[in-house]
Amino acid sequence: MVPTGPTRRRANRFALAGLTALTVLLGTQAPGLAQPPTAPGTVAQPPSAPGLGQIASKKEARPGPLPTRSGTVKVTKPSSGARSGGVGTQAINDKVALRSLIVATNTADFGVATLTTTLDRVGASYDIIYTASQTLSASTLVDSNGIGKYNAILLTNSMLIYQSGSNYLEGLNSTEWNTLWAYERNFQVRQVALYTSYGTWPEDYCLNSAGETAVGDTALPVSLTTAGAGVFDYLKSTAQIPLTQSYVYKTSIKSGCNADALLTNGSDVLAVRTTSTDGRERIALTFTSNQYLLHSDLLVYGLFRWATKGLHFGEQKHHLNVDIDDWFSVSDHYHDDGTVEYSPGFQISGHDTVNLDAKQTALRTAHPLASGFTFNIPYNGAEIDPFAGSTCSPNGDATTLTATTKCLKNNFRWLNHTFTHPALNTTDYTTTHDEISSNQSAGNAIGLNPPATVLKTPEYSGLGVYNNSSGVLTDYGLAASNPDLIDAAGDLGIDTLAGNMSFASHVPANFNGAKAHPLDPSIAVVPCWPTNIAYHTTNQAEETHFYNAFYGPNGHFPYWPTDRTYAQVLDYEAGVGLQHVSSGSIYTHTFHVANVRDYGSGNSLATDWVGAVLTKYSSYYSVPLLNSAWTDIAAYTKARTAHFAALSAGASAIYDRTTGEITVTSPAAGSLQLGGVTTTTTGAGTYGTDVTVPVTLAASTPVTFTAAPRL
Repeated sequence: MVPTGPTRRRANRFALAGLTALTVLLGTQAPGLAQPPTAPGTVAQPPSAPGLGQIASKKEARPGPLPTRSGTVKVTKPSSGARSGGVGTQAINDKVALRSLIVATNTADFGVATLTTTLDRVGASYDIIYTASQTLSASTLVDSNGIGKYNAILLTNSMLIYQSGSNYLEGLNSTEWNTLWAYERNFQVRQVALYTSYGTWPEDYCLNSAGETAVGDTALPVSLTTAGAGVFDYLKSTAQIPLTQSYVYKTSIKSGCNADALLTNGSDVLAVRTTSTDGRERIALTFTSNQYLLHSDLLVYGLFRWATKGLHFGEQKHHLNVDIDDWFSVSDHYHDDGTVEYSPGFQISGHDTVNLDAKQTALRTAHPLASGFTFNIPYNGAEIDPFAGSTCSPNGDATTLTATTKCLKNNFRWLNHTFTHPALNTTDYTTTHDEISSNQSAGNAIGLNPPATVLKTPEYSGLGVYNNSSGVLTDYGLAASNPDLIDAAGDLGIDTLAGNMSFASHVPANFNGAKAHPLDPSIAVVPCWPTNIAYHTTNQAEETHFYNAFYGPNGHFPYWPTDRTYAQVLDYEAGVGLQHVSSGSIYTHTFHVANVRDYGSGNSLATDWVGAVLTKYSSYYSVPLLNSAWTDIAAYTKARTAHFAALSAGASAIYDRTTGEITVTSPAAGSLQLGGVTTTTTGAGTYGTDVTVPVTLAASTPVTFTAAPRL
């Protein structure tokens, strides 16, 4: 029996004057759509309808060439029995913290965001020194107890020269360079330079000039050498990395140098691993990157992992999760002349269901890295036929949908999406409770058995995003959510609500985290990625017309100079999906039932997109593409939220090279992820050649692990 009121105390109730009178206006924009592509150097258009949000990569102006500088900073030689550079007299087998130091020039330094984006995605610990205004000294690098503060040095560029007016100034003087080098030498810490040129200042990377050039949108293909395939072993050894929007120094390696080429374009060397004359290990790229470019997604993690020897907090894995919303519901239908049919609309059939299952199997077979790929299907149970059998109908119409779904129910994962798909912005407690519980019961009755702890509201409604009095969609924040939705969800045991990455208030503070709902912190909001495959399009012509009506030269959000073909739409949108995957995002991508119509030869818009993303992924990566149920997504995002909370609370790790152990401590209880342990560590998991372990911490209580540093 549905209760007539809240069964528990309502806390932190919040109301906006007039809010209950607002409804979400769909207008011409389809729910779940992403924001239009973003032009270089511009800010994305603001949302104007449910699900509209930025997904395209922003392109920042690429930095130009480094200044020409002759000479070399002389390396200070240690005297007999002493240490150099004022770093101290610690033994060779000193201890170092699992923390990176980003050495930059100033806050305008392009490399800072490039590096911090990757480190934040991983969940690593790091500090930044801005050498234009801060002095690098021995105390910058070594704690008062003699422990090294950093196990990786990440230079934004090898010269650390910055422009002030018409002058170029040094970020580090010769004493500071020698202090840094002595630290790297004494503590056996590796260094990465995100951008370097040929020449010898401040030190020689063994590179001769073979020319230089600016690269725009036309990609310069970059290959991995054998040595490069070892450093970036999560990439396919034959991958062609697309270098775009970059300034490139083409180089060759000087004869007689202790150096290995890592990346090449033809005979030109674009990345080098070297050992300096005083024994320090270094890697340098000879081209620019930024956090919005695919080549950064592909390479910067490998640089960080090499520099830390794999010993760091956090992890990077790759996921592709896809939701197909509104199963059993009748969809609006957008036709290829721009008209929209609302009644009778479009409903998928038994045939479409059998076809989706077959296509899912075919995608797994064609892309072995995604052998576990499975669609998550949020359903609406009002249209379920309770008297249907459980026989598959490969040629069946809409009347066979329930029976065919029952036949194939174990081949997909199911999710509560409410019974009749109402907007939950203003629904009362009883109505909301009934929508959720009735749908759960309807799914259980035919064996779908969706998790009772997860809810995806229709069009992400009820979560604080409403049209204002002028009809403009406005993000009022999660505190403006429908309190009756939150109460009903909590009373029904729901601890995870699906949100939307388009809405700023739904985006967690940390990468791959969850966001505690302010009206009930026991409920987490986990956002989804919208896509530009319109919810009511069923074939290529319809999607292409819709896409151009929005993003073509005469569209609502003009971006492209000419109308796109379907192949162009698919390639671009799958490229956006690939960047989500490459970043390590676990969040699901949203499609709708109309998108799974078999429009010919077993093809559908949803499986076209998935196939295109998988093809792109498989051309670059050698590690598996993970796929998760919503309960696992929820658990992972909560673990990541705890991870970042532990880092904020002061959790730290020290690697002792003498004992080969990592000791983790925290002033407060918590949990986090630690990379670089042995495969035999209790609870450790592997991903490619990376090994990570979850760590549970009691306050001020050390936990020790055996380290397995990468060579």
